[in-house]
Amino acid sequence: MSVYERFAPRGLEVVYVGAFEDEASCQQWKQEYDLPFPVIPDDDQGSLFKQYTNGWVPWSVLVGPDGKVVFSENEFDEVGFSGAIERMYDGEPVGSTSDHSAHDEVADVVILGAGTGGLVAAHELRKRLPGSRRIVVFDRSPDHVFQPSMLWQIVGQRRRSQLLRPLAGLSRKGIEFRNEEVLSLDVDARVVRGPSGSLRYEYLVVALGAQLVPETVDGFGEMALNLYDVDGCAQIHSALASFEGGKIGILITAMPFKCPAAPYEAAFLIESYLRARGIRRNAEIHLFTPEHTPMPVAPAEVGEAVADMLAARGIAYHPLYTFKELRPETREIVSSNSVDHVDLLIGVPPHQAPDVVRSSALLGASGFVHVDGRTMRTDDERVFAIGDVTTIKLPNGKALPKAGIFAHAQAKVVAEHIAAEFGGKTSSAAFDGKGFCWIELGDGRAGFAGGDFYMEPDPQLKMRRPGRLMHLGKVAFEQYWLRRWF
Repeated sequence: MSVYERFAPRGLEVVYVGAFEDEASCQQWKQEYDLPFPVIPDDDQGSLFKQYTNGWVPWSVLVGPDGKVVFSENEFDEVGFSGAIERMYDGEPVGSTSDHSAHDEVADVVILGAGTGGLVAAHELRKRLPGSRRIVVFDRSPDHVFQPSMLWQIVGQRRRSQLLRPLAGLSRKGIEFRNEEVLSLDVDARVVRGPSGSLRYEYLVVALGAQLVPETVDGFGEMALNLYDVDGCAQIHSALASFEGGKIGILITAMPFKCPAAPYEAAFLIESYLRARGIRRNAEIHLFTPEHTPMPVAPAEVGEAVADMLAARGIAYHPLYTFKELRPETREIVSSNSVDHVDLLIGVPPHQAPDVVRSSALLGASGFVHVDGRTMRTDDERVFAIGDVTTIKLPNGKALPKAGIFAHAQAKVVAEHIAAEFGGKTSSAAFDGKGFCWIELGDGRAGFAGGDFYMEPDPQLKMRRPGRLMHLGKVAFEQYWLRRWF
């Protein structure tokens, strides 16, 4: 007799069956959470568990009144599970077109993330594939943020609204946008699941970037302003506008972090801003980093040039800083061998792979996704990953920096491979490891460095003479980007 047959005559709408539980633990659970429905154990052989799962993993399965599986997941997802129960109460028939648990919805390409890499990949694929091919982009934010300009935001040269562009406009370009967070990723079944249901894919592009986890540093929220968050940058500008003197700290809490030049650019821009306000003599600026030199993946002369410019501006540089903790009550940063008081703290929080990647088969030993450095293909031939969510080992053993310029180039390579394979062909497209970046110096000036990060035995970059022309080049790139993709 099925669970439904046992309880349907009583008019009960919900029954929870605990796999590998006994009567006592089920009753205890029911009482502890004041559950209004029966909680019963599976039989001694775990028949239901074996029927509805594919192995010994934590799993929850929601079965409808007709005995069909309505929703299943291998990590408890309150939003998805509750939504499935609500649909049952609303009378939505199991197996209807809005019930995605059967994986009846299919997309040709699913792209996770609408940052630099995801946005370029979507446009390049749309250009290369016929209109009948369905491209779906997921992102938990309704807006794309042009992150390089956040640095100008901290000194009042940009407003928040100038950095954002709505992603809903992708639909006008034949790209379907889902403003939701992906909750789980099943590479074997080729399925992604969000709050609105499950979607099966032919090809997957993971472009979720690196997840900021300031909450992993006790006191970060109370003491530090987040340099890598658009709201945090607005808070930094407000704090600088009212700052009258004292010690400013810029703290890199951990490695790796994206945009390797950003903390140094922030130091230069803040120093320039305080000079313009006429209060520079009242302020100390300190940069604390675990790096041994600025941007250590670049050739030594690049790091040395940045360090010299910090010294010339009177910005105290603390390399090999072994950060341990924050003490918000005394406004102190603690390292393994020092305690530093700061009046204003600007923080770079720890970065990690997004949770959905960390709980998937894609996670590599580095803590990010490992890919072929030329094709950006993962171990699964139909799954690609680009940008900050990846780790690419360089010939010298270091990792390719996490920067948008690389994600941009990688997205084009991935689009060529996927489009060719849909046409029954192969592509020779390869990411060449070339990239560049601007280094904002304040006073309307910037430096510029670019070159080949795949060069053996070490990356080869050239740094151009800083000046106003370089700064204008970065402004021009910003305007190009926002017009080109939106």
